[in-house]
Amino acid sequence: MHADTRDRVANYWDGSKMPRTPSLPPAGDVTVDVAIIGAGYTGLSTAYHLKAAEPSLDVAVLEGETIGFGASGRNGGFVMTLFGASLGLMRTLHGDDRVREAHHYMERSIAALETMLAEKKLDCDYVRSGFLKVATSPRYAARIRDEINTLDKLGIHGHKWLNIGELAGRVRSPTYLGGCLEPGCGLLNPRKWVDALAGLALGSGVKLYENARIDSVRREGGRFKLSSGPATITADKVVFATNGYSHLIPGLRSTQLPAFVFIVVTEPLTPEQLASIGWAGREGIEDGRNFMHFYRLTPDNRLLVGGGPGFVPFAGRMHHDAYPAAFRHLEAFIGTTFPALRGIGIDYRWGGAFSVTADSTPLIGTLHGGAAVYSVGCTGHGVAMTHMNGRVLSDLVLGRKTDLTDIWFVNRRALPLPPEPLRSLGAKAVTAAMAVDDWWCDAPSETT
Repeated sequence: MHADTRDRVANYWDGSKMPRTPSLPPAGDVTVDVAIIGAGYTGLSTAYHLKAAEPSLDVAVLEGETIGFGASGRNGGFVMTLFGASLGLMRTLHGDDRVREAHHYMERSIAALETMLAEKKLDCDYVRSGFLKVATSPRYAARIRDEINTLDKLGIHGHKWLNIGELAGRVRSPTYLGGCLEPGCGLLNPRKWVDALAGLALGSGVKLYENARIDSVRREGGRFKLSSGPATITADKVVFATNGYSHLIPGLRSTQLPAFVFIVVTEPLTPEQLASIGWAGREGIEDGRNFMHFYRLTPDNRLLVGGGPGFVPFAGRMHHDAYPAAFRHLEAFIGTTFPALRGIGIDYRWGGAFSVTADSTPLIGTLHGGAAVYSVGCTGHGVAMTHMNGRVLSDLVLGRKTDLTDIWFVNRRALPLPPEPLRSLGAKAVTAAMAVDDWWCDAPSETT
């Protein structure tokens, strides 16, 4: 279960990391009620909600690196309602009723996050900024408008089409032909959010072990034995909160695969540069591509841009924090989208893995008759979702049947991923089809 992290690079959010000495790995043998593997959003949220529900539980979080090492500390900080890969794919695979239920789950996730920030007085630079999905070609414009109409027919309201002039009143780019505004989304500092969850969990009595890589998990006499170096952790129940690293766990190898995405952050924009693009509302933005670009302003007025070319590594290898071709693409994208920023200095470059299932749909499940639980497949949109997933996992661990455990993507029948090399070949085929679709949508249409 060891992740190869040779190319780990610092990212912009690391500057917000809470000063602390990492917790020590377990020394000797440890016995707990619940062992949670992974100290990202999912694991820390699960730990906190378990202790909130049952304060007497002995809960331990085991992290192979340090808090927020994976996607939780490296993402763009978008708090979104998007569930799975795309609205069209989710409707095709699961139908309208399930799409509607999933969207309400995401809205509930955002509301719960906002409530926690307010009630616990957590400073995560959160702002309800709204979200823009922009069209950069006529075909993308038609596709986005069709999505708005579909959502409206499903009873999911609040998505508004902005024409070129209306969009320019918010953000100015020569590439924009219009876009969709969704006011109910937001932005936060992902590093501050994961540290805040850690503070809540530790404050409730959760034990934390860092640099505690799990070598094996085995079931013996109705309990779990987790090996971590010379130590053994014995637990009645186990939570696999490992998302993009879950393929490193034998029992979860076929549930998901990691896909890598890359981000650059510019030097701070000058007042003149900011004025040239507008963006007074500071909305989070994505374009309509399959290999979409996502971008936002940071609290200190830098431009963060991610997405574009990414890849699925062969055999799930995890040492791909740096990808020069992706960084060059993103830097060129900045100049195309905002000509006044062409050639701007780049202060940070990094990458990381997110979790994708065979059908690009999130999956929460149980193993060993409910003695173990897991969550995978946020598909790059997990900032809000993982917090709520922690509540679901907590209910499953406690054996409680709730409205959350009854949601259709909990213990759903999911397609398993094939073994290598078929897994990588299949991923290449899917990504090639996505790239062809992007090429077609970007190509000049007959009406232009």
